[in-house]
Amino acid sequence: MKRGFVKTENFKRLSEAQKLVEKRGAREAGLVLIQGHYGIGKSELTERWAADSGWVFVRAQSTWTKRAMLDVLAEKMGLAKTGRNQEVQARIIGKLAVEMVPMIIDEADFLVGSTASLLEVIRDITDLTGTMCFLVGMEHFPMKVARFGHIASRVAKVVELQPISLEDVKATVAAKAEVRIADDVLPEMLRQAEGRMRLLLNAIANIEAWADANGWDEVTLDLIKGRPLCPEFTGKPLGRNRGATK
Repeated sequence: MKRGFVKTENFKRLSEAQKLVEKRGAREAGLVLIQGHYGIGKSELTERWAADSGWVFVRAQSTWTKRAMLDVLAEKMGLAKTGRNQEVQARIIGKLAVEMVPMIIDEADFLVGSTASLLEVIRDITDLTGTMCFLVGMEHFPMKVARFGHIASRVAKVVELQPISLEDVKATVAAKAEVRIADDVLPEMLRQAEGRMRLLLNAIANIEAWADANGWDEVTLDLIKGRPLCPEFTGKPLGRNRGATK
């Protein structure tokens, strides 16, 4: 499979949100919540978006404390991690205030627990710098944030990422597939992927492997009809492997 970034419809949604938040009235309203079902490509999309834009991208972890989060952010920005929490945070604020580089924090559900202590650290950083911070979580993430009014009041936009569309499938196949895949295959790929980018990429990889094993120059619907393109682990016994070579 080819390397590369596909600008899907979800990417367009994020770009539109960025433009809107950049024009916001209240400086402190710099939080953008990104929500979506698992597997639709939130992490890959936002990480590549950050890399292409030169933004700060980190993944939250279930074991994060305030200090652990500050250390990860500081390391990502090339800053020293020595000193007290306030000193590390001050370095982060100083750098962002000058460079105005947005942050993206993936797996942001881990930032919300019985208290909003981790979110409060992010709030302090965005309040003092005016920079944007995109928090990426699961579909119920905004409801978790809404429990804390002082944080929710700083949310400028909520972006709900959608399952991939047929146009997304077409664009992804064109950008990533190393074998020609006929147009009549694309709806079947979408159906089996169930709107999830993760499964679509698995389907492309499987189709490429079958094409290589069978010497197919182009993959048509007749060739893959009845084959599981992207089987997902369910814990149930697997049936006969219909994805084997002919």
